[in-house]
Amino acid sequence: MNSHVNNDQSKRRQRIIALVAEILELDDPKSIKPTDRLREDLGMDSLGSLELLSTISEELKLDLEMEDAMGISTIEDACAFVEHHYAEQHPNE
Repeated sequence: MNSHVNNDQSKRRQRIIALVAEILELDDPKSIKPTDRLREDLGMDSLGSLELLSTISEELKLDLEMEDAMGISTIEDACAFVEHHYAEQHPNE
C-alpha cells in the first residue's frame, strides 16, 4: 500500500509541474526543478498563481484557499501544500 501512496504522490507532483509549465507556456516541464521559485525563477504572476490553484482544486477535488497558499514560493512548496491538503481532505486514499 505504501508504494501505491508514493506513486499517487508522484503523479500529483508531476501534474503540478505540468500545470506550471502549461500556465507559464514553458516547452519542457522537465526543466522545472523542485527548488525553482514560482515568481522569481519561473516568472509566475498572481494571475498565474490563481489559475494554478484553481486548476489543482478542480482536478484533485480539493478545497484550496488563496490565503492558505500565500506562503508557497517554490515548486516543492506547492507540492507539499497540495499533499497536506490532499491528506486532510481525502484521508482514506
